[in-house]
Amino acid sequence: MVGKDDKRFGITWKIKNFSYCWHRERQTIESPVLYAENVRQTKWILKISQEDALLSHFTVIIKRAAEDCGPASVKLNLKICLISNKGFTLGREWVENIEFYKGKEKGFQKLVERAALFATRKDEYLPQDTLTVHCQFWEVCTTTTETKYVSALSEMELDRKLFFCTVCDFSQLHPGHSSEVRLQMLSSEDESSMFIPDHAFLSVMERTDYQEKLKLRIFFNDEVGEFFSCKISVLDVDGQKLNGGKFGFRYLEYGPRILQCVLLPTKWDLMAKESLYLPVDTLTLHCELIFSTGIVSQMMKAAHPREDDRNFDEECSSFSSALDDFKNIYKDGLLCDVNLQTDAESFAAHKVILSARSPVFKAMFVNDMLESVTNRIELPDMDAGTVRRLLLYMYSDAVECLEWDSVRNLYAAADKYAIGSLKTKCSTILKGILMPTQACELLVLADMHRDNDLKKFARDFISDNDEYILGSDSWMELEQKKPQLAAEVMRHLYTCLRTQIESRSVDKRAHHV
Repeated sequence: MVGKDDKRFGITWKIKNFSYCWHRERQTIESPVLYAENVRQTKWILKISQEDALLSHFTVIIKRAAEDCGPASVKLNLKICLISNKGFTLGREWVENIEFYKGKEKGFQKLVERAALFATRKDEYLPQDTLTVHCQFWEVCTTTTETKYVSALSEMELDRKLFFCTVCDFSQLHPGHSSEVRLQMLSSEDESSMFIPDHAFLSVMERTDYQEKLKLRIFFNDEVGEFFSCKISVLDVDGQKLNGGKFGFRYLEYGPRILQCVLLPTKWDLMAKESLYLPVDTLTLHCELIFSTGIVSQMMKAAHPREDDRNFDEECSSFSSALDDFKNIYKDGLLCDVNLQTDAESFAAHKVILSARSPVFKAMFVNDMLESVTNRIELPDMDAGTVRRLLLYMYSDAVECLEWDSVRNLYAAADKYAIGSLKTKCSTILKGILMPTQACELLVLADMHRDNDLKKFARDFISDNDEYILGSDSWMELEQKKPQLAAEVMRHLYTCLRTQIESRSVDKRAHHV
């Protein structure tokens, strides 16, 4: 019989520097041991694991400790989710009447999707590279809603190394040749620690579209290391940095300790501004390595209910959300009353859902238009894949595509049918995966759909990467087909350069004074 003092137990577990935890297969990170005194004096551990570095999901696990003061078994109701940066719950799961023996664990395999975690919803899931897991459980026969909360923090410790790479006689580099790079450490840390570069080489790759790309190879000593990111910048004569690229790198379990990367500026880019970037024919690179030490620090403390905890209670109060139910209805094809027809495929849907999500579809059905009579919507300008993704979002709020063409087409469909939330999500994804070769296309897309925010982003991106974009085929095509847009970018670029020049002049005058 459960006593009157039995309550729920709530855990909020934060993992800092989360992206640096997953450098090898069968990796697991654990929380500190959490003592649920009010749930039969049991002890618990939360874990996140991946069986394979290429799996699409992480597994979140709750485990009862092998030794505690509680009974041999305890039957619990349990709910678990992630907490977003705005306090909303993501990836909710619920189980009832599960029996936990000492040492037993329960895994939730699809709570955390890798693509969402590290790309499409990274800003929500990993603010400041921190993942937040929230869990509540209570005995099956407990009726009270009072909850005792604890918070736990696991932090992957990071270290940094800074150094210069100097390449002499840069103009003499030709495809197929390499030049040894002089290395100068800038870090003050103990030189015996990991990730100390041994030697490096810069080479020129074979020509591609009349561009000579630069490949940097940095060889490290044999100290143990797992994962790091490397930010490389080209230094000009004034010490200003030009983005050379940011690279993530994982060691093989058995293999050479080599970082090999292709820099963003080409040899032609640097030679075109020789006086700025190649004084006395010497190229200088600034490298910053950020890597995990393999040490995980743990902390635990009591906590008070917060707004996100209340959201958790409210949102997880049933087995599934309304969106889960709508998604299942769509997948099962139940009670459909309208068809969306592309050139290649037909999709069954529900008028009430389409009307609720899109004012354009709503107008078709309530204003006695042809679609309301025939129960058929012709979509000759949309491909089947885009319609499938559009319907998935309308029924579930989910966006499950990362490829440029797919997101671009979905963005256009969202604008056509006035689905503002989907348009915003697609815009965010496009910004996150944008490459210099696609910048002009994004500018045209934003202008076509009157998206001033996305248009400004594309214009700023072109200005920031002008040395790669303004001489490209896509820019020349933009000048021919959309001269007004090209002129807007050039005016913006001129304004930015003028501001920089004036700022430097002010700084120099202040220095002389």
